[in-house]
Amino acid sequence: MSTGLAMPVGVDNGGGARLVEGSENDDKIVRLALGDDANENAFQQNIGVGADMIFGTADEQQQARIMRRVNAVFARFEAQKRFLLRRNTVKWTRDSTNQELILEFQYVSVEADEERDFRQNFAAASGSTTATLGI
Repeated sequence: MSTGLAMPVGVDNGGGARLVEGSENDDKIVRLALGDDANENAFQQNIGVGADMIFGTADEQQQARIMRRVNAVFARFEAQKRFLLRRNTVKWTRDSTNQELILEFQYVSVEADEERDFRQNFAAASGSTTATLGI
């Protein structure tokens, strides 16, 4: 079972680093991979969704750009034999009460041989079509 540092980084009751395991660690890895890709490492640029997509408009064109990046991120995961995206499960919905755009899909954790669910809200700012990715 995979183990990693919890995000946000913290300490446990014994004063050591707080760790996460299994599905919680898998979820953390996928969310980090699809987050803002700003970093100072010259060899690891453009590995996430990126700030332009996080703060872009929530329209069909933006959804297509996000899906291209999701497919690219999961292509890397698949090459590493880590996670497999269930492409037929990807769907976009809109919450009618607060107009949030929601991306949902399933993926397989190869190490655990288990299917996991992913759900991410893109919250539209009031009075605008701007969306933010709340990771």
